[in-house]
Amino acid sequence: MPEETAPRDTPHGPRRQRVVSLMTTVFVVLLVTMLVLGTILVLLQIVGLIVVNGAVISGVSSALSPWTFGVAGVLGIWTLLLSYAHGWKPAD
Repeated sequence: MPEETAPRDTPHGPRRQRVVSLMTTVFVVLLVTMLVLGTILVLLQIVGLIVVNGAVISGVSSALSPWTFGVAGVLGIWTLLLSYAHGWKPAD
């Protein structure tokens, strides 16, 4: 006899659940990308401090800051959109 699966505790239909699932995957990718870029930025700047080379510090910042902060900005907006997709309200 086949086992029945328990219903999910979500009021969303299957289409919205797929959208939320896809958006969550994109959120995780953006989050990991931002964290990796930020870590690389800081570590390379620490290398510049260790070798006492200001050009390395400012060069790394010039090269990676736009990408890091750009991804962080997109992540912030994506997080807001994901919260709307989940149906969260400010009072939650």
